[in-house]
Amino acid sequence: MLKCVGNRFSYENHHPFNVSKFIPIFTSRIFFFSNQLISRMSESDSKKLINNLLQNYEQTIARLVLFSLTELPFPLGVKKTIDVLKGNRSSYVLNNQLFKLHTFSILTGFTRDQLSDIIDILINAGMMQVEDIKVEGDSYPVLKISPEGLKFLNNQTNPEFVLLDAIMDKDIPDLSDDDQDLFYKLKLTRRQLAEEEDKPAFMICKDFVLRNLCIHKPMENDELLAIKGIGPNFIENYSKQFLYTIRQYVTREKNA
Repeated sequence: MLKCVGNRFSYENHHPFNVSKFIPIFTSRIFFFSNQLISRMSESDSKKLINNLLQNYEQTIARLVLFSLTELPFPLGVKKTIDVLKGNRSSYVLNNQLFKLHTFSILTGFTRDQLSDIIDILINAGMMQVEDIKVEGDSYPVLKISPEGLKFLNNQTNPEFVLLDAIMDKDIPDLSDDDQDLFYKLKLTRRQLAEEEDKPAFMICKDFVLRNLCIHKPMENDELLAIKGIGPNFIENYSKQFLYTIRQYVTREKNA
């Protein structure tokens, strides 16, 4: 059972488990319940049941990610938080004994991209926040649970999350098959930049910017500036990497 002590949370009678291993079981049970109940329930009631199951699952994932922030001995950036959730035994994790946390490796079945997208969603939902801390004169962005996130863990609020798009890796709408391929390459570029700077991916650029890059395929900085959501700061810090990805993709398509 999850127990709240002040602003921190702990497990009573803790038994380690990996929730991500239950994704196939969870999915199969949804289909089982829907098939078993469809003859007994109206269509609207069946849809309501499945939607409730999906919402409960999404809230469980959100709670685990938020809970991981409350038991950390000190705030971490996105990359190291994901290391904890995935159970990555890096030298940093070992030196700081983060492998002893209850949430260490609790979401190991998720990819880094999926966990990063989930963190982005929780930040946008106001459940988490990014704060800069000073270390030897340098500023580093770290993740902290917000007051709204604490209310959610205390069952004082019941927000809705849309995490399954990140978890299930659904097709991206309004893009051709070829453009979807470029979209995922650009997401990888964004993810690498975000990890290098230890910040959430959405702080590099939003998904709608990536979709516009896929559609227009700019090849130079002046063409990049014409894309909605891109400004001088993006050009200065990230244009080289994104243009390289686009040029490489376009060249490959021409030679295919």
